[in-house]
Amino acid sequence: MNEQTKESLLSHYAMTMTYVKDLEQISEEAWRTSYAEGKWTVAEIIGHLSPWDRFMVAERIPYLLAGEPFRVAPDSQAVNDEAAKMSREQQRILTIDEFLVSRDLLRRAVELIPEDRLQDKVVIKDKELTIGQFLGAMTQHDLHHMEQINQVIG
Repeated sequence: MNEQTKESLLSHYAMTMTYVKDLEQISEEAWRTSYAEGKWTVAEIIGHLSPWDRFMVAERIPYLLAGEPFRVAPDSQAVNDEAAKMSREQQRILTIDEFLVSRDLLRRAVELIPEDRLQDKVVIKDKELTIGQFLGAMTQHDLHHMEQINQVIG
């Protein structure tokens, strides 16, 4: 699994914020276009990231740092479905602003983690990894979705 430094995580968050801010410049048609038949639109992809950033800040990072087990996770399909619905119904600027606010909260939370704590080992779903690896997996999730968006915007 990909080990992350605090610098690489913060750089990734800054890059994603710039990337999403730049989506203000694409056409409304592109914003509402799915990357493949029956798949999410650009709006829905961006919209589903915000609740997960807030979830990481409130329900994952504190438990990782305290060495405590996670509380029960929400139904990911329900969270994604609700976020996608909201993104379909609201103006683009609201979806983008929500992402920028939630991503900045995540960035600030990670910024407060001492660098050496990223090497702390945690067990998640019977798998041992470091906090840095766990956070790095989330950056891979972003990159996956950015590839999907790039299929629409070129």
